[in-house]
Amino acid sequence: MLALGSGDPTRAICSSLLAQAFQAVSYPVLPEVERSPDGRLDADQREILHIRHHSLFAPRDFDISPYFRIIKPTLECGFDFRMMRWSEPDAGPEDPGRPG
Repeated sequence: MLALGSGDPTRAICSSLLAQAFQAVSYPVLPEVERSPDGRLDADQREILHIRHHSLFAPRDFDISPYFRIIKPTLECGFDFRMMRWSEPDAGPEDPGRPG
C-alpha cells in the first residue's frame, strides 16, 4: 500500500499494527470466508475462515467487521452540536481576512 502511494501512510501503518495485535491473540478482524465450490452454504457445511495478512488492513475494515462495535459515548448520551462553544479565530497580521 505504501509503495504504491495509495492512502495515508500513518493510517495504513496504524491499521496494520492494530490488525497484527488482534491476530497475535487470534481475534478476528475481517477474515476472508471460503464457501463450498458451488457457492452455497448448507447446514452440513461450514465456513472456512482465512486470516488476511495484517499489512492488508485499512481503517474501514475495523468499522465493517462484525466482530467490533463502534462506541461513541458523546452520541450515546445525547450529544447536541448546537451546545458547543467555539473560540473566535485569532485575526493575526498574516490573516488575509483582516483589513489593514
